[in-house]
Amino acid sequence: MPPTPTTNANDSSYLDKGLENFHQFVGTLIMHKKAVGFVREHKPWRGLDRLGWIVWVIAIAGALLSFQFFQQLFNTFQELRSNQQPLTSTLSSVFSFEKIAWVAHGSRKYLIMIVMELVVFYIIQKTLEKQTGRKPELTTKAFIDAEMRIVSSTILAWILETIARFLVVNLALNILGFDGLKQPVGFLIQCYFLGFAMVDNYHECFRLTVSQSEKRTRRAGLGVALGTGLVAYLLMYVPVIGAFAAAIIGGVAATLAMERFAPLTEVERLVLIAAQQKRKEKKPRGRHASQ
Repeated sequence: MPPTPTTNANDSSYLDKGLENFHQFVGTLIMHKKAVGFVREHKPWRGLDRLGWIVWVIAIAGALLSFQFFQQLFNTFQELRSNQQPLTSTLSSVFSFEKIAWVAHGSRKYLIMIVMELVVFYIIQKTLEKQTGRKPELTTKAFIDAEMRIVSSTILAWILETIARFLVVNLALNILGFDGLKQPVGFLIQCYFLGFAMVDNYHECFRLTVSQSEKRTRRAGLGVALGTGLVAYLLMYVPVIGAFAAAIIGGVAATLAMERFAPLTEVERLVLIAAQQKRKEKKPRGRHASQ
């Protein structure tokens, strides 16, 4: 009797998940147009001036980005002037991934996220208020907690990015011989983890831990994080106002996209919080038992 043909359920599920993430990614890119309209209509930055010192944070971030931008621009023109090669090859060399990606390499982009965290946190809360009627938490303690949390989430993102770049770019693509894909794949990995740092602010509003946020982003909002991080990355190159634009537009787009593609239901939120509470209750019992 001939064997009964079977289908690989895992391959099918991976394909479905890949298509879903691609749909999220494209939808999130398009969502940025809606985010710009949302910003124009609702002006979610209103009220930031009441924090006082946040204005100085924005000014410092903008100045740092502006300095980096014009320094890179100056070096680019200097190289164009001194290079004797044909213009096309010169431009290809000057505007390579390695030379224009200063903001995304290493920890620099995460430093920018830490500086701009209070803006992102404020914008996401105001966007949720407009979209769902959820009352924002704008206390001093909430902002201090948000600033402390962004340090934890960016450290986690940096570690995971480093591991992903090593395994995928330095190892897998080397073995497969796809050297030409190293730069674009590495670039997309960086965009994803930058986007995760923004999506984490959305999850923070619902009391998820950083660990829960990372797992949920990877499981339910990978395309959202990738699309959000890509646009935020590009906006960071705009001089002076780039960081502020990335924080506002990125925060709004991340919130709209998560609400559209991966909304956190009340049941899911309660389950995650209950699991978190169980872990907290088990720790002291374990220490007591050992004594």
